[in-house]
Amino acid sequence: MHRAANRQMLSPKLYKNSHAYDWFLRRLGYEHSIDRFLRGLELECDRDCHILDAGCGTGLLGLHFLERYPGGSLIATDLEPNFLSAANANAMRRGLPSDRITWGISNISAPHQVRRLDGQSLELADETFDLICVGAVLGYADDTEQSLGHLVRLLQPGGYLINLEMNEGLGGRYVSRRYQYRNLPIARIEEVLQDAGCEVREKPFRAVHFPAKLTRTAIIARKPR
Repeated sequence: MHRAANRQMLSPKLYKNSHAYDWFLRRLGYEHSIDRFLRGLELECDRDCHILDAGCGTGLLGLHFLERYPGGSLIATDLEPNFLSAANANAMRRGLPSDRITWGISNISAPHQVRRLDGQSLELADETFDLICVGAVLGYADDTEQSLGHLVRLLQPGGYLINLEMNEGLGGRYVSRRYQYRNLPIARIEEVLQDAGCEVREKPFRAVHFPAKLTRTAIIARKPR
C-alpha cells in the first residue's frame, strides 16, 4: 500500500497542473495529514496574528493557520500564479474571507519582495510577521542560507518560522530527486537558524500523519523576544 501511494505522489507532470495536484493531495489524504500535524503544534500566537505563507503552493499551511487564528491576516506568495489560483479556490472552499488574504508572486530567494496580483509591488518590512510557514520550498532558492536569513528578519520578536521540510528518509530523498529539489541538510538548516538567534527544534511526523510522514519533517524556529 505504501509503495503504491508513493508512486502516485510523485508525478512532476501532475505538479504542473495546480488544480489537479490539489485534488490529488486531498484524495490521497495528504491535506488531512498535514492539518492533523499542524493542529498538534502548540504556538503562542494571538488571534490577530500576521501570517506569511512563502511558496504557498495550494495553500495548505497558510490557510490552516488563518482558520486557526480567526482575527489574523495572511500574505500568501508563490512563484507560479496557477498555484495562487488553486490556493484561492481552497480559501473559498474553506469559507475564509477574501479581505483577510493578500495573494502575491514572489521568489523564495527573495521572500520579502512581492508583486501583488494587481501588479503593485510590495516590499515586506522586517519584523512584520508573527508566523511564517514554508513547505519544502527552500531547496529551490538560489541561496538557501540567504533565504532563511530573509525569513528570520521578517519575523517579529517571539514569532515562529515553521518549515515542513523534506525529510532525510527514503521517501523524502526520493521525492527530492524526482522534483530536483536540492536543499541543505536538516542539521545545517537548524544551525543557520540558531546562528540567526532562533530557538530551534525538529518535530518528526508520526504514523498518524501518514502519508505526509513519508516525506516531511518539521523544523520549528522561534525568534527571541
